Amino acid sequence: MTISNNDLKKYSSLNRKIKRKEHQLFVVEGEKICKELIKNDFEYESIFITKNIQNKFPLSTICSKKEIRRISHLKSSSNIVAICKIPTYQINSKDKKPLIYLDNVSDPGNLGTIIRTLDWFGYKQLFCSKNTVDCFNNKSVMASMGSIFRINCHYIDFDNFQKLFPEHTIYGTTMDGENVGSIKFRKKSIIVIGNESNGVSKEIMYNINNNVRIQGYGKAESLNVSVATGIILNELAKINPQK
Repeated sequence: MTISNNDLKKYSSLNRKIKRKEHQLFVVEGEKICKELIKNDFEYESIFITKNIQNKFPLSTICSKKEIRRISHLKSSSNIVAICKIPTYQINSKDKKPLIYLDNVSDPGNLGTIIRTLDWFGYKQLFCSKNTVDCFNNKSVMASMGSIFRINCHYIDFDNFQKLFPEHTIYGTTMDGENVGSIKFRKKSIIVIGNESNGVSKEIMYNINNNVRIQGYGKAESLNVSVATGIILNELAKINPQK
C-alpha cells in the first residue's frame, strides 16, 4: 500500500510541537515501543511496517522503507512507525502517592527518562509546567521506552496545580536544602524538580515549604535532572512502598 502524499506530509510534520497539537497525533518508532503501545491498548491511527516484519505485526499496513523514512524522526529509521492519538487525561486528585512537578525541564531525553523512572516506581501521573518540553516529542517518547503509555502527563501552571492539592507539603529541589536522606517526607507531598541549568523558578520557590538537596561526595558540580529525580523517588518509596 502507498501512503497518500497528504498523509505523508502530515505525518512527517509531527516532529514539530505545533503540528502535534494541531493534528492531536504523535509518532512512535521501533519494534519494542510499538509492541508496548499495542500491549497497553494505547489508541493509534495507523501502524506502518516494511514487509520483512509483517509476521510480528500482522494487523499493520505494509509500506515502503522510503515512506517510513519520510515519517521517521530518527537519523537511522526503523522498519515500523506508529501514528498515535494524543490522549486527554483527567487529573487524579485522590492520588495517594507523592506528586512530582517538573518546572521547565527542557531536555526531551531527560523527560522521557523521568517518565520511565516514575513507571518503575509505580506512579501513574506526572505534572509539568507549561514550559516543560512536550512529552510527545519523539526523543521523550523514545527515552521513555514505552512508559509514556502508562504515565499520564498533565501540563498545568503551578498556581492551579497547587489549588488542586491544598493539603500537600511542597518540597523544592535546591543545592542548599536539607539532605534528602534525612527528610521525613509526608505522605501528602509535592516534589518540585527544576530546570537543568537554573533550578526551580523564583515564582515557584515562593511557595516551597522545604528545600531538598541530594548530598554529593565527589567533585561533579551537579546531577543530571533525571538521575536526581530517580534518587528522590527512591527516598519517597520509603513512605509507603506498596501504594
